[in-house]
Amino acid sequence: MFPPSLHLLFAIACLFGFLSLGTCIRFWMLRGRVDAKAQSHFASVRSWWGLAIALSIGVLLGNLGVIALLATAGTLSLWEFLRILGWNHVGKVTFCIAFGLATIIYVSLLCDYAEQMQVIAPVAIVLVLGATRAWLGLVEDFIRVTAAMIWGVLLYVYCLLHAYFLLVLPGLPEPWVGNVGWFLYLVVLTESNDIAQALIGRKFGRTKITPVTSPNKSFEGLLGGILVTTVLAVILAPWLTSLMQNSSWSGTLLAALSGVIIATFGFLGDINKSGIKRDVGIKDSGMMIPGQGGMMDRIDSLTFSAPAFFYFVKAVLLLNRQVN
Repeated sequence: MFPPSLHLLFAIACLFGFLSLGTCIRFWMLRGRVDAKAQSHFASVRSWWGLAIALSIGVLLGNLGVIALLATAGTLSLWEFLRILGWNHVGKVTFCIAFGLATIIYVSLLCDYAEQMQVIAPVAIVLVLGATRAWLGLVEDFIRVTAAMIWGVLLYVYCLLHAYFLLVLPGLPEPWVGNVGWFLYLVVLTESNDIAQALIGRKFGRTKITPVTSPNKSFEGLLGGILVTTVLAVILAPWLTSLMQNSSWSGTLLAALSGVIIATFGFLGDINKSGIKRDVGIKDSGMMIPGQGGMMDRIDSLTFSAPAFFYFVKAVLLLNRQVN
């Protein structure tokens, strides 16, 4: 057996191997094309490489690297969200308060207060933002704007951080690659599900599943994404998680169920972001990631799949304790 650090390096090498294969397939499919759509696809491939490199550096740095990744993605997404909401509605003071709350939460994680933040953070976000806007007399569209700001901070800071809470969940057995494997497992499955649903839906999609919110989403794409993600979950679980630690049929069932949960809630996170964009009449949240839109567009699925997977793992852990 390799030392844990080499296990993680091997997992990252496999990730880049599959990314290289996908890049070759994509370039072969787009060979000879120079239209704008093809250029957008090429840009998207380059962006995936950049994101994979950032992800790899983050997981190699351990808990600190994961916090840095989530803080960067969350902060940029929150900025995009508040910009969409409208600076004139948000106000300079409450804008600073929102980012101040996010900063306090991130620093608390660095100080090993993750368990406390799971309870305190959502309450603090609601109380501080609501009270501040009322104190300042920002009563125009008070319900809509205040609720939207609270929702944005909860979504792009608190919900997203459940991907980190996995790493510090008390009593959770350490996977083959170390605890950071749980984070890698969640992110890889969530992003793979996004890609699978898009490709399968584009090829075989006939039945619209959310015609108003997201017209391009299809029932066939959703089912195909769930199937691909479930198979991938069973393959990756022994290496990146401890769900199949006992190598029994129950472990395989748990891994498959985790894939279904991540795929389903990833889809819900995606259409949640589509609802936001439909409300304000935009196609993308920004142009931060070439070929993929803004940061909100990239982490939308993770904002739902992270808390869903975290509470699934926590429930499994509690159940195992009761059985044992």
